[in-house]
Amino acid sequence: MSILKKIHNAACTLRLKNDWLKIYTCPLPSSDFLSFVAIAIIDAPQHSVLSLLYDIDVATEWVWKTREMKLLQELSNDEGRIVYQLVSAPWPVSDREIITRSQGYMDPETSEVFIKLECVADYLPENNKYVRVPELEGAWNIIPLSENQCRVVFRLHIEPGGEIPSWLANIAVIDTPYHTLVNLREMVKKEKYMTPIDAPFKKSAEDVIQHYEKFIAD
Repeated sequence: MSILKKIHNAACTLRLKNDWLKIYTCPLPSSDFLSFVAIAIIDAPQHSVLSLLYDIDVATEWVWKTREMKLLQELSNDEGRIVYQLVSAPWPVSDREIITRSQGYMDPETSEVFIKLECVADYLPENNKYVRVPELEGAWNIIPLSENQCRVVFRLHIEPGGEIPSWLANIAVIDTPYHTLVNLREMVKKEKYMTPIDAPFKKSAEDVIQHYEKFIAD
């Protein structure tokens, strides 16, 4: 069973709530590290958020603690892309390398977009300057609410690898979604993201995996 299917809101704790953002932390039976579920209302069109998500060159400007992000491979037949990310960690913890495959799906009836993130840790040889993240699973769901507003659901679970105490990682677990979504909220206002992108989404309602309905309920 995927990690996203294991996250149930009954076991999660609401850690932050304001007029546009909610962040939950969620335990998993198989891990000492908490997952998070973040739900944001963004006053921008869905396509603006998608344009930003696919603009890897500016990731260091808004994705929390990201020192570097680059495209390693664009896969054929709408199978997604392989992306490298280098994340800063506080001293004395080593910086983390993350290699993910992301693949996008769109529901042809509702236009909801689901972008699945999966770890491909062995895609490149390891660099002894950093710690390679061995496991990661995450997702973005971008749901249009109107022409100029959308709901963004961001979920992530990371097994960071290396020598990092789970209690230390869990203290700071809401920092990633909070700062990332605050930055996203501002970045999508830029003129360059007003133009829709031609992203390779597979059109299939069946593959727009959700499992977040109870988190967005009022």
